[in-house]
Amino acid sequence: MKAKVNKVTVSIVQENLMSQSVTAIVNATDTNLALSPGLAERGGAELRNQCRAMGWCDVGDAVITDAGNLPYEKIIHAVGPRWGEGSERAKLALATLRTLQLTEANKLKSLALTPISIGAFGYPLENCAKTMLAQIIDFTFEKLKYLRIVIICVDSDLVYDAFANEFREQLAELRQSGEGEVKV
Repeated sequence: MKAKVNKVTVSIVQENLMSQSVTAIVNATDTNLALSPGLAERGGAELRNQCRAMGWCDVGDAVITDAGNLPYEKIIHAVGPRWGEGSERAKLALATLRTLQLTEANKLKSLALTPISIGAFGYPLENCAKTMLAQIIDFTFEKLKYLRIVIICVDSDLVYDAFANEFREQLAELRQSGEGEVKV
């Protein structure tokens, strides 16, 4: 599913994050900036060393590194909340916002990310879709000079359906309000 919201094309695809042709990807991580085994191996020593040197990122925040051996300009490391720690929705919204802000601040035109905090962190899927998509759509109203493409990569029909349904609902509300430009 794809729609252009203001000047940003937002897509939801059932594809691998690292198969996307974008300028940056997001590593949904923990406070220690852990890399998945695949990302650590493909990114190489330079990426692992940058994450180790940073050492820490607060929940609800994000940091940026070079991409090491990966074919991207940058990797943004977003730390989402664990379900049950308190203020989860605010922390997820903030991690999503900080990711988008880092993308724009670093003059990156395109970003691919996965749903943050679902899976091992236990964040409820529908709540994640609602929170992340609302933040992405809200960010399209900023005076953006660089960011033009946001791709949400999901790994199953269940996750795709949750994000696509929520995206349709938020786009319908946006059209009904008369705010912004929406092209599906």
